[in-house]
Amino acid sequence: MGRAIKILLIGVGIWVGLEMYLEGPQNAFGGLFGPSKSAVEAHREARSTPQRAGDSVRNSLAREADRHANIPD
Repeated sequence: MGRAIKILLIGVGIWVGLEMYLEGPQNAFGGLFGPSKSAVEAHREARSTPQRAGDSVRNSLAREADRHANIPD
């Protein structure tokens, strides 16, 4: 009986491992092992100072390009 349980546990372990390897933790078992939506959103908001500065510069350059593109002839 113990041998059958060990074989079953090994089979389940292999199945779980393959599922995680093939689908990734975000998609395996419907996202059961992946991060929650709130954790993903919190990570997106936790950007470093250089990342925020880079976004500011890119937004400023885009606004300037729009201003120059909309100059009447």
